[in-house]
Amino acid sequence: MKLSEYNPEERIAALAFGKFKVGKTWGAGTFPRPNIMDFDRGIDTLLNPDFLRLHGYRKDIQFEQFWDKNKDSKGVVRAHNAFDDACRYFDKWMGPSFRDQFDTWIVDSGTTLSEAAMNKALVLMGQTGLGVKSNTLQVGHNTGMIAPKQQDYGAERSMLEQFIQMILDTNKHFLFLCHEKVLQTEEGAVTGIVPLLTGKSVEAVSIKFKEVWNVQRIKKGPDWNVVVKTQQTSVLKVGSRLGIPEDTPFEYNAIKTVLDSLKVQRTAMMQAAPTTETK
Repeated sequence: MKLSEYNPEERIAALAFGKFKVGKTWGAGTFPRPNIMDFDRGIDTLLNPDFLRLHGYRKDIQFEQFWDKNKDSKGVVRAHNAFDDACRYFDKWMGPSFRDQFDTWIVDSGTTLSEAAMNKALVLMGQTGLGVKSNTLQVGHNTGMIAPKQQDYGAERSMLEQFIQMILDTNKHFLFLCHEKVLQTEEGAVTGIVPLLTGKSVEAVSIKFKEVWNVQRIKKGPDWNVVVKTQQTSVLKVGSRLGIPEDTPFEYNAIKTVLDSLKVQRTAMMQAAPTTETK
């Protein structure tokens, strides 16, 4: 394909990560006809009086909440259900009877989705039918402490990354919300601010998205605004292939306005630029 034959996608697929209670769910709730996989059980945000005042009562929002329900007295999972429940929910809503009833997939949050994937991994890796590849879960039931092994992490990462790709392959907007992790040296110097995911998933998941945003609250006059940081620094690992400017409000109408303006600019620049070919 030639570049002249390529049209950038209009849909938004973004990994948006930030501190807890910074406004990730709030901003995601402004996107068109959302369908939320709520692993954080934070849907109450969208019934907050301030959200209702600014964005109205979004009766069109679909959601389902997922958590593992079978745990022992120490809080260690006995049997997994959350990850599989989410997969079934996805299959239902991508079926012919439901797929046209929404426009945006939201996973809230990827951090707790990874916990659900880990719980499934611990159960499966400890089953005798698979040859008991890990005794982590058995130790957890005995001690109350879960200390995953390398094979547990590998299974969790595989399921998480497949789940994300499954949603990316739909023709929907997709917001993958995550908490943030601060990387530090032993002396306390900050070396990175990245999504709170397991090991290599930080890199493997981030590269799947054209947009990687850090969600922050910044003070402007007397007000606090929720914005996205899109310019990478020595510690903040973000980026925008679409060219969304730094400090754009994390709100769909603001982002859509920016993207429409960028499309006009891009078209004008392409028409004005000299055409070159490599021989």
